Amino acid sequence: MAGQHLQVLSTLDAAKTQLYHFTAIVIAGMAISGVTLCGTFDGQLFCGWIGDKMSRKRVYGVILILMVVSALASGLSFGHTAKGVVATLCFFRFWLDFSIGGDYPLSATIVSEYANKRTRGAFIVVVFAMQGFGILAGGIVAIIVSSSFKAAYLAKPYQLDHIGSTMP
Repeated sequence: MAGQHLQVLSTLDAAKTQLYHFTAIVIAGMAISGVTLCGTFDGQLFCGWIGDKMSRKRVYGVILILMVVSALASGLSFGHTAKGVVATLCFFRFWLDFSIGGDYPLSATIVSEYANKRTRGAFIVVVFAMQGFGILAGGIVAIIVSSSFKAAYLAKPYQLDHIGSTMP
């Protein structure tokens, strides 16, 4: 079965139907997705455990700082080669998703501990609903930023302007 998957990827590479190698894109995407899942899982387990041992508020504060730092660092991933950039991105994505995974049990527990009995359920619903609103807001921001860059830096394609455009 695995041999058939590799055969499909090599056939897509040989077909030259796209500008970039299909296999490289799939492997890099699987690496980043795998690191993301491992980081989230490890963060949930570790931060839930350490939050029980130490103060939940203190651990939550550390996790929020780690989340901001690793989000900025993953956006500014660096390296001299393509593999170096992907490795740096995977490193920082692990710590970003570790902190996101740690945020899940701690935020719900902190809200349920400090809310009164009458409104506790509503507060927990709001905590988990904010994830969906964040995903929606992220998509809206990406569309706005992309359209503003396209409007500000509109360039002719390489076939029409060999000097002012980069070769694909």
